[in-house]
Amino acid sequence: MTSPTSHTAPVIVGRIRAAWGLKGDVSVEVLSDAPTRFAAGSVLRLKGKPTCVERSRKHKRGLLLKLDAADDRTQADALRGEDLTILPEQVEPLPEGMYYHFQIIGMRALTQEGERLGVVSEIISTGSNDVYVLHEPGRRDILIPALPDVVLDVDLDASAMVVSLPDGLV
Repeated sequence: MTSPTSHTAPVIVGRIRAAWGLKGDVSVEVLSDAPTRFAAGSVLRLKGKPTCVERSRKHKRGLLLKLDAADDRTQADALRGEDLTILPEQVEPLPEGMYYHFQIIGMRALTQEGERLGVVSEIISTGSNDVYVLHEPGRRDILIPALPDVVLDVDLDASAMVVSLPDGLV
């Protein structure tokens, strides 16, 4: 697993579901909130290499894209299940105090006193707020709500967060 402080792992922004039509278009599941991420002329990465979006349009549960990596249905069909990624430095900046999941996964969690609680191994989206799963070998996982009164500080450079555990969590 790549350390969140290095931010070198590609960020998945879409997944190719299937070929669409005969001219190399693909149906894509969108995994990005950036509105222009898939616009014509955008450059994404496919199998680690740059690919250009030639055209894009909305379709049912996602988008239909024509990528320069596929010129016909056979080439497009071979891309089924592939991830479309971007480099970490291409992510859209978030407002102060908000973080991407890839920045939080792998981060150490400490109490205000400096006691190690574990590493964020998973993030559960509940609809109202995220829940961080803290894993520490030899201990039961701890679930903490990603709320400002619980997660007091997040230091991306140090890959660490300081939390104030609500009574009864440990």
